[in-house]
Amino acid sequence: MTKKGKSDKTAEIQPKTQAWIPLKKGLIVVGIVSIFLAIWVAWQASASLPMGESILWGFIFGLSVWGVFGLFLLINRFFRR
Repeated sequence: MTKKGKSDKTAEIQPKTQAWIPLKKGLIVVGIVSIFLAIWVAWQASASLPMGESILWGFIFGLSVWGVFGLFLLINRFFRR
């Protein structure tokens, strides 16, 4: 086998290191999703809970989206080093 043949195989094995979506666009999408989730949860909870408590639950669920995003971002950066 030639040297060129070996380098072709190693190039195929290496994982793709570029992200498929830019970080800025990802932050915008997560922000929009978390805002809509917070509004939706507060609206759904308002039927059975007082208004202040339903807004609190909406805020908690919207913030949980950011928590999951941040956790997976940390895991991704840890494994890509």
